[in-house]
Amino acid sequence: QIREGAHMLDLCVDYVGRDGVADMEELAGRFATASTLPIVLDSTEVEVIRAGLEKLGGRAVINSVNYEDGDGPDSRFARVTRLAQEHGAALIALTIDEEGQARSVEHKVAIAERLITDLTGNWGIHESDILIDTLTFTICTGQEESRKDGIATIEAIRELKRRHPDVQTTLGLSNISFGLNPAARILLNSVFLDECVKAGLDSAIVHASKILPIARFDDEQVSTALDLIYDRRAEGYDPLQKLMALFEGAT
Repeated sequence: QIREGAHMLDLCVDYVGRDGVADMEELAGRFATASTLPIVLDSTEVEVIRAGLEKLGGRAVINSVNYEDGDGPDSRFARVTRLAQEHGAALIALTIDEEGQARSVEHKVAIAERLITDLTGNWGIHESDILIDTLTFTICTGQEESRKDGIATIEAIRELKRRHPDVQTTLGLSNISFGLNPAARILLNSVFLDECVKAGLDSAIVHASKILPIARFDDEQVSTALDLIYDRRAEGYDPLQKLMALFEGAT
């Protein structure tokens, strides 16, 4: 990952049946001396994140917090945020609340505002140490309710950066293309990342070597990907079907 151009390394040891704390202590201890990049500690278990923080000498990022089970004193949100506060770690925060994952621009921005207000006001975490993930879902199912998900993600990033220029944004990028073949996914992921960066995206969780410059694709491929992202359908034209046709049999 370092050789292929990553700027941070996401370290996740969650695996059913294993001792996550022991695994995290072992691997974070190795990464502390083997890697010069910042480490993103990624776990659903609070004690696993704690184990990683205690092994890393540098500044870490925690992936992640959200409001899925609320924000009470015993919630996972509070417990993880307390760790970030104690260790000076940055925090990835997802636009998920008690109602679930936000799909609309308004819901994404509302949860982001709640997160920022809570983390800065109640926990003393700087805006520049918060990385909001506005989340994206696949736009490749053909289902009507998912057609606008790419647009919602882009516009939520744009509005969030307008309101809070110091807040960082990030994105689990490859969800956008789930369901396509690998060659088509590289195109859609690359074009979508370019659009998100134009809207203000600061970082993305990606396989760095699988993102290509837009100039490496032909104009028809790029325009079809853009039509799919912005749901530009017309009579007799569905960009999803065209994209699948363009990459049929491609490896």
